Amino acid sequence: LTKKGLDELVQQSLDAVRVIGNNAVHPGQIDLRDNREMAASLFGLVNLIAEIMISRPKHVKAVYASLPASARAAIQKRDGKP
Repeated sequence: LTKKGLDELVQQSLDAVRVIGNNAVHPGQIDLRDNREMAASLFGLVNLIAEIMISRPKHVKAVYASLPASARAAIQKRDGKP
């Protein structure tokens, strides 16, 4: 996915969540005494992924859409878009 433009931080976050999660569940037993700091870090990574992939683009699109139509048309013309 990084070859298609996925942010490297998102890729690393996804890999970390996957590897740590897989290692935690494959013994076949959940240990409620597992490292709380690691769990908090994983939640932080999931939040980071959501921020980069969902929240930021939504915010940028909303602000961009609020620009006057003439300004958006001039930007599209500048960028060679129809």
